[in-house]
Amino acid sequence: MRTLLLASLVLGGAVIGAASVVVAQTGLPPNYATAPKDPGDGHAPGMKATELSPKSRTFHITFQKGDDPAAGLKEFARKNNLTNAHFSAIGAFGKAVIGWSDRPMKAFKVVRINEQMEVVAFNGNITRNAEGEPVVHAHCLVSVLSSEKLYAGHCVQEEISLTMQLYITDSEPLKTAAN
Repeated sequence: MRTLLLASLVLGGAVIGAASVVVAQTGLPPNYATAPKDPGDGHAPGMKATELSPKSRTFHITFQKGDDPAAGLKEFARKNNLTNAHFSAIGAFGKAVIGWSDRPMKAFKVVRINEQMEVVAFNGNITRNAEGEPVVHAHCLVSVLSSEKLYAGHCVQEEISLTMQLYITDSEPLKTAAN
């Protein structure tokens, strides 16, 4: 098996990172690759994990034509005291503003879509800000039916055109000595 080792990528004198990529395997065409072997432990030193309570609540939410899912989720989180939730959904939008974070501008660079689109994925989380208010953070992947184009990014604004089926799970962090 041949591999290409990207020992380090240097851009402007700064080391960006390292990775091992399987390029080809004997007997496979050049545009095919097999999954790399497990490198073992120690390759994600920045990873952090928080064990969540075994007590969790899961809800099924159905949105209808004209609904704003982000606003609906924020209201649902307030009424049901959600503190640390994640969600996943599929459905259809009639309007959407999808953005990409432009940190220097402190804004989203956006694409506005005002036609029927299939929501291939609508995923995100709901946490609480310093004032205790719910914050909905959603990303989506949509397929615009007329142009057969895909758009993905941060969901800035969206409106349901037909329906959306969403599953949401909320878990409270475990109590620790610091809590």
